[in-house]
Order: sequence, then structure tokens, then C-alpha cells
Amino acid sequence: MTDQLQELLTRVYEEGVNKAKTEADALLEKARAEAATLIQQAQNEAEKITADAKKQAAELAKNTDSDLKMAAQQTLSAVKQKLTDVFLDKAFDPDLKAATTDPAFLKTLIPQIISAWKESGGKITLAKDLEGKLEDHFLKTLQGSLAKGLQVEFSPQMKTGFAISPADGSYKLSFTDEDFGNLFKSYLRPRTNKILFQQ
Repeated sequence: MTDQLQELLTRVYEEGVNKAKTEADALLEKARAEAATLIQQAQNEAEKITADAKKQAAELAKNTDSDLKMAAQQTLSAVKQKLTDVFLDKAFDPDLKAATTDPAFLKTLIPQIISAWKESGGKITLAKDLEGKLEDHFLKTLQGSLAKGLQVEFSPQMKTGFAISPADGSYKLSFTDEDFGNLFKSYLRPRTNKILFQQ
């Protein structure tokens, strides 16, 4: 009986061990399958993150390149504009300043402008520096025969040239070295750009 009991115990033990081993193998296989699934999911996620990062990096590089090209173009345009302005300033400013402070030139120019003046009366403002350099006869001619009621005044705000305005002061036509310079430069700028930069 002891032998039978021992045999029974041995069989139960072996069945238990076999069952436990089978369950352990099944659990191990399930764990391996879950681990393989998790690894695959992690690899897929890593590939997606890498692909997104590459795409964002490519977009950033493209945008940066585009921004750099635009900034370079704007800088080049600004430099060309500045060089053109410097060239035109050197070419015109000294002579224009001299002309608009020269009483002989103004005695020729002012009557021509006044003769085209459509307003009756008004005011002509001359640079304060010209006071005493224009003869009284010329000033009286301006006030009298060229435009009835035209007042002549000298102003310290006027550095060169002159300005003319109607009696009501609603507008003012200015003829300074800067005004003439801007007028000439606006016409000459495209041609100067073409000469300087072969555009």
C-alpha cells in the first residue's frame, strides 16, 4: 500500500509538474508574442516619429532656404538702391543747391513759373539767404506785373529755392534743390540702375 501511495504521489507530482511546465510554456509563449507585438509597435512608432522628424526637417530647410534667398534678394535690392542714390546725389545735389541759391538763375526761373500761375494773388516765399541779393526792381515786378496781389516774403524755414501758394494757403508748390533733385532722380533712377548694374 505504501508503494501504491508512493506511486500515486509520484504520478500526481509528475502530472502537476507537466501541467505546470505546459502552463509555463504557454505563458512564456504568450509573453514572447506580446513582447514581439510591443517591439513591432515600438519600431513602427519609432519609424513614424523618424519619418515625421525628417519631413519637418526638410520643410524647415526648405523654408529657411526660401527665407534666406528672399532676404538676400531684398538686401541686394537695398544695396543697389543705396548705391544708385549715392551716385545720383553726388551727380546732382551740389549743382542743384548752387542753382537754387543763385539769384541770377532764380530771376530767370521765378518769372516763368509766375507767368503760368493761374491764381490771382497768393504768396511767394523765398529763402532768407536771398534777401538783399534780389534787386527791389525784380521784387516789385513780381508783385506788380506778373501776378496781381502776389506777396513776396523771405523765410528762414526756406533754405534754398522758393515756394508759391494761393492766397487761401490751401496748397504750396515748392521749388527747392531737394524738390528738383527728387524730380530728376525719379526719371534718372531706372536708367542709372541699368548703367550701374547692367539690368
